[in-house]
Amino acid sequence: MPKKAPELPSVAVKRLAQKPGMHAVGGVSGLHLNVSHTLAASWVLKKKVGSRRQEMGLGGYPDVPLTHARDKARAYVDLIAEGINPLEDKRKKRSALIRAQASAISFAEAVENAAALEGIATDKAGKAWRFKLGYALPILGNRPVAEIEREDIVNVLMPLWTEKTRTARDVRKLVEDVIDRAYATNNIGRHNPARWDKLLKNMLPKQTKKTTNFASLPYPLINGFLGELKNAGNNAALAVEFAIYTGARSGEVCGATWREIDIDRKLWTIPAERMKKGEEHRIHLSKPALAILNALPKGQKASDPIFPTETGRHHQNARLSVLVREIAQKLGYAATVHGMRATFRTWGEEETDYPEPILEMALAHKIDDAVKAAYQRGDLLKKRRKLMDDWADYCIAPGPSGHVVKIGRGNA
Repeated sequence: MPKKAPELPSVAVKRLAQKPGMHAVGGVSGLHLNVSHTLAASWVLKKKVGSRRQEMGLGGYPDVPLTHARDKARAYVDLIAEGINPLEDKRKKRSALIRAQASAISFAEAVENAAALEGIATDKAGKAWRFKLGYALPILGNRPVAEIEREDIVNVLMPLWTEKTRTARDVRKLVEDVIDRAYATNNIGRHNPARWDKLLKNMLPKQTKKTTNFASLPYPLINGFLGELKNAGNNAALAVEFAIYTGARSGEVCGATWREIDIDRKLWTIPAERMKKGEEHRIHLSKPALAILNALPKGQKASDPIFPTETGRHHQNARLSVLVREIAQKLGYAATVHGMRATFRTWGEEETDYPEPILEMALAHKIDDAVKAAYQRGDLLKKRRKLMDDWADYCIAPGPSGHVVKIGRGNA
């Protein structure tokens, strides 16, 4: 039977603290004062836990006095007697505390964290980002993100849903993004209440308000617009020019990365997760579109943005919109970057003989006719190549002119 250590008083322990070694202090079986060669002392409880002997730290001496060390040792011994590993129990409690602190982060704090991580600036795009989230802050601002429910999201969206339909949709998406980032950063495992699913959809009324079409530039002015665009001389202008030649949405262009580009095949493949319909979309790259890409420095990684900002991040849609609006105003028109898709579509309808399905697929639009959609399984890429080349030729040709020549073939 092992010899029981005598219960030492505080004065004796103080003397031991001047002698390097592992000293039993008694009072609780296995309690020791461990003194290093530099005379740094700490409390250690040596006990058998299950089938293994363990050394469990109880804190430093003299910060933790003898009486407190014995109390902590007794508490550990009681846990061991109940079949609990004190160190594992301590780790679990610490993890639970960290999770509780992470879950307590408020929505307002999550917005600021997202702004920092996304590099949201104080320019017009950054102000627009904050302005839209301002609709949610009065209701969600002080709420912990882990406690936000669908009903809270509905309360944010309801005043906007039928009167400011586009703003409401933008606010919902921004709130979803902020919460998603907070969940990922703080390891919060629950369903995002702002995600657009059947439950949230059924809690909101149908949006019946007719939305206003995006202002678009008359297609005969596209050459002059591109000329003004080149004078801007920045990546945002190149992104707008690329959007015009490809007929893509501004968000698709802003989010484009080098891994999506195949220069040899003259192809830009946008993955399904970045498309409005959730389906992969392939776009033929005309000569002007390829020229833009070839003139840009290639990213070091495949995930690098094609059109980066000065800080190397993806452009925000608002930056492109501001640029298009300013140039269009010089030409005496109101136009948006999204409206350039309408410019392309109107040109295709009025100045070419390309069939409607080809024009619609070039814009990644859904075919409304159920019968046509059922039989149209491919993406008509081969036929769309000629369409995009014809569009590029029209864009770079001087204009407007008084005579328009029909291009494209009826069976294209």
